Amino acid sequence: MARVGFKKTFPAGTFNKAAVQGLFADFKTFVTNAGFNVLLDTADGIDFIRMGSPAGTAHDDIPHWAFSFQDYGTAGAILAYPVFGNDYLDPNAYAPSYTIVHSAWVGDPSPEIAFWFACDGAAGWWWLHGTAVDATSATGVTMRFAYAGTTSRRYPSDTHQGLCARYGIWDGWGDWNTPYARDETGMIRAGRWAGTWSPFGEGWSFSGKRHAGSPLPKMAVPQFPNRDGGISACVLGEFNEILILTDGYAQEETVVPGWIAMTGDANDQPYAVPAPESFTVL
Repeated sequence: MARVGFKKTFPAGTFNKAAVQGLFADFKTFVTNAGFNVLLDTADGIDFIRMGSPAGTAHDDIPHWAFSFQDYGTAGAILAYPVFGNDYLDPNAYAPSYTIVHSAWVGDPSPEIAFWFACDGAAGWWWLHGTAVDATSATGVTMRFAYAGTTSRRYPSDTHQGLCARYGIWDGWGDWNTPYARDETGMIRAGRWAGTWSPFGEGWSFSGKRHAGSPLPKMAVPQFPNRDGGISACVLGEFNEILILTDGYAQEETVVPGWIAMTGDANDQPYAVPAPESFTVL
């Protein structure tokens, strides 16, 4: 089965370095179960490419990712990498890192933390959504972790290789980070990023907010990379794995067939992602 996912909840006071290390082990298990071609598997890292792709592939249309666990003494973190090259440890690869989970981000003692994680080896994507219980939030939770390994659907006019990798790490606060892109001078640089936009506006909080009494119904619209951060390939297709929502959706509500809503508090931008038929509860 190519598309799999899990839900895992950490009770208040338990989200620490050991919890993050256990979460990292769960990531590795589900990436493998999703059928990705695993290129490296070590105690603190896993490098994986879309199902059916050969080892050693370096191509800007083949989604290629890595996760690693980082020990920061009293804290633990999980880093994600979009990879262009043989693997994320190859010195010749473009593989910038982005922290997607950190035990110190939620305070001490930690509130109750809930995670959803899903991935699809055949399509080549993954996503992570995490919320923290928050008594000050109207919904009772705050979105603390929102990241996805997304791919971008090309426009017919944008068919040249080498301008910008067509996959990268999206976050729920309006950025999309590719493994590499050319800057204005023509130089290839790792870690170039784009902002995001949708018909609702820019890709950060409130872009789907409706005013009180608005007749606008609950809606899902595409999200697009926006020219930013020196990326010269600014005409990219919409994301294949992210839709932006108006507010009013509930967590895991069906948006369109095969897609569910991920939400937080009133200040968090709700979004939708593809989901497995069911999540394994860990």
